[in-house]
Amino acid sequence: MSGVPIESIALHIVRHLVRGLGKTQGQGASIQSLRHWWVMSLGQRNENLELGLEYAGRCQWVERGADNIILLTTLGSERGGASG
Repeated sequence: MSGVPIESIALHIVRHLVRGLGKTQGQGASIQSLRHWWVMSLGQRNENLELGLEYAGRCQWVERGADNIILLTTLGSERGGASG
C-alpha cells in the first residue's frame, strides 16, 4: 500500500473492524491486534497503520479508548459497512 492515500488506509482499517471483525458502534479492537493484522497478515508498514488510525480519528470514524483500544464511532460503523 505504499503510495496509497492515507484516507484509503483509514477506510481499509475501518472496513476490517466492521466487516472482518464484526464490530459495531462502540466496539473495537486493540491496537496490538490491529497491528498484527496489518503488519503480519497484510505485510504492510506499521507507520501506515498509525497514519491511517490518525486520519480515521480526525474524521471521527474511530476513537481511542482505554487500554489501547480503537473503538468505532457511529460514522465509522456506517463508513466501514458502506460498499466500495
